[in-house]
Amino acid sequence: MNYLQARKFLDSLVNYERQAKPRDEFKLDNIRRLLELADNPHQRLSNVILIAGTKGKGSVAYLLDAGLRACGLSSGLYISPHLISVRERIQLNGNWIDKATFARLVAKFQPLVKRTKVSYFELLTALAFELFARRQPDYAVIEVGLGGRLDATNLSEPVLSVITKIGFDHINVLGKTLTKIAREKAGVMRSNRPVVIAPQYDEARRELLTQAQRVGAQPVLVDERSRMWDEDSSAAGLRFSCFTELGAGRVELKLLGSHQIANSLTALTTLGIIARSDPRLNFNQVVAGWSKLVIPGRCQVVAENPPLIIDSCHNPESGVALAEVIRECFRDKVILIYGSLRNKLVKRTVTPIARYVDTALVVAPDSPRALAPSVLKGLFTRLKVPAEIAPDFKTALARAQELAIGRLPIVIAGSFYLAGTALAMVKGLKSDPDAI
Repeated sequence: MNYLQARKFLDSLVNYERQAKPRDEFKLDNIRRLLELADNPHQRLSNVILIAGTKGKGSVAYLLDAGLRACGLSSGLYISPHLISVRERIQLNGNWIDKATFARLVAKFQPLVKRTKVSYFELLTALAFELFARRQPDYAVIEVGLGGRLDATNLSEPVLSVITKIGFDHINVLGKTLTKIAREKAGVMRSNRPVVIAPQYDEARRELLTQAQRVGAQPVLVDERSRMWDEDSSAAGLRFSCFTELGAGRVELKLLGSHQIANSLTALTTLGIIARSDPRLNFNQVVAGWSKLVIPGRCQVVAENPPLIIDSCHNPESGVALAEVIRECFRDKVILIYGSLRNKLVKRTVTPIARYVDTALVVAPDSPRALAPSVLKGLFTRLKVPAEIAPDFKTALARAQELAIGRLPIVIAGSFYLAGTALAMVKGLKSDPDAI
């Protein structure tokens, strides 16, 4: 089996990320059976760090991975969704899984999948478990796909769990209150194991602490274990001083936005807990490694004159964060290219951004779940933002550059799918995912 054949087989599986209707049933029976047929690779993983949450879990995963590698440790990273290539989802030591290894893993699982039906995401999770079990990196950083309790990644046995800020997303699946959503996220907690809890809304915090007590987990509250001061956020990046579980000092990041402070403190708290039993971890080495870090699709600056920023803002918390980035980093309003999926809290997401937008160009992301641009145009119009519908992203970008007249920043946001399309185009990559 070659890489293209492996991709074809993977794409033949049901992909709930791209289905027009959201998944209405979650069970772990099929993925558990598949892993049993594959000799339980999830039980052979070393030092799993499992990350759940609504806002910031991808950033925290990248920060942890970069911090571990900066200290000379080997790492596995499993994230979702991907922006450009499915190979992004499974990484070893900062590198995407290579095509040949990807094909070999799919070839191993193909006959097993014929014996038990699994989804696109479940197979990818099994591939990550298998690779990390074979290569045995010092740590495996695994990001939960959706929720926590019934997510395929939760079949791993973490030495430590992390829960980033909880907000409203996937409410049709996880629940319409922060209490219900937090209860699902709390499924990643383990008895007698630490769970690092990022700063939370009061309702979510109470539920997480209740669940930690019920499970017998050891809660570690980031806002009680760390302090931050002397913040400086601009278009050049983010700088702040802090005292954390791992150590104290100055942090300088290329990342945009004050929201990355909470993510950084969460990662430093997590690494500090790990450092209690692993003296190889060092604050100065971690922050030195972070100084070079770029996180794809998270307020990522991909061009200048005018600035071009790609973000995967798709829920209310992300909307607030993006609004803060625009306010902190740019003196002018921005040209916004926006596309969203259906079943998202779009009005609550774009409302904080609207005041900073000169013109909104609305487009449909490359997904059967795309929200009609006409709906978005109406929403921006009601928010008193001039809006235009673009037939596709390429047209939207050309129009944005025309409106920006080399002066106004251009921000692309609303969906991981739109961010991926934008990133591929900016980097000059082929649109056919099989090529990458």
